[in-house]
Amino acid sequence: MKPVLLRLILWSNIVWALIIFILCAIPGEDIPNPGLNIPHLDKVVHFGMFFIMSVLLAYVLEAKTRLPLRTIYLLAIATALVYGGAIELLQHYFFNRGGDVWDWLADILGGIAGCLCFPLSRRIFPSLR
Repeated sequence: MKPVLLRLILWSNIVWALIIFILCAIPGEDIPNPGLNIPHLDKVVHFGMFFIMSVLLAYVLEAKTRLPLRTIYLLAIATALVYGGAIELLQHYFFNRGGDVWDWLADILGGIAGCLCFPLSRRIFPSLR
């Protein structure tokens, strides 16, 4: 992978983690209602945020380390577990929102799904290898 592209993906990981933090820190009443009546839409959002995070993390770990894919996947899922759990604890104790174990589960499942889809993303974007 080209060094410039690698730095871009590395920075995208950092920026994405900050975006997740900011979105989860916004008080619930300040989040605009999209007008969609989709049950549990917040769980879908949590799933999607951590899906993207795990794919981005897998790209960086694969390019910068010699770790086997299995270890990369475990690290990406562990990151979703720990970071998602920390966000939920912060929401519960410090932000004007309630922490939710189901949001945390959606975070973890998003991380797992991102790892499962990572090989497909490598085939779709071969230039990122």
